[in-house]
Amino acid sequence: MFRRGAGGKKRDTAEGPIVDALRAVGVRVWYLGGVGLPDLLCCYRGRYSVFEVKTGKGRKTAAQVDIPWPVVRTPEEALMEIFGSLKIPIDNLTA
Repeated sequence: MFRRGAGGKKRDTAEGPIVDALRAVGVRVWYLGGVGLPDLLCCYRGRYSVFEVKTGKGRKTAAQVDIPWPVVRTPEEALMEIFGSLKIPIDNLTA
């Protein structure tokens, strides 16, 4: 399950809802691409995070086996990665 992104590159269909959820609560999001690179670069209040986005049972590629950044599959997982370490309850953000 992929969609085409900038430059015709394949993007996981899970990215759209994840990006929408992050932007809805004020997170700045940029799409990245390239072999072994994360899919998203995010910034919230000066704190930067990167994510690998996978759909459902999507697996890491050979170039991603040892990646040091989190893999997210849902908007909730992405929000927890951004706000979990800041101690902001997710219920307050999505209500």
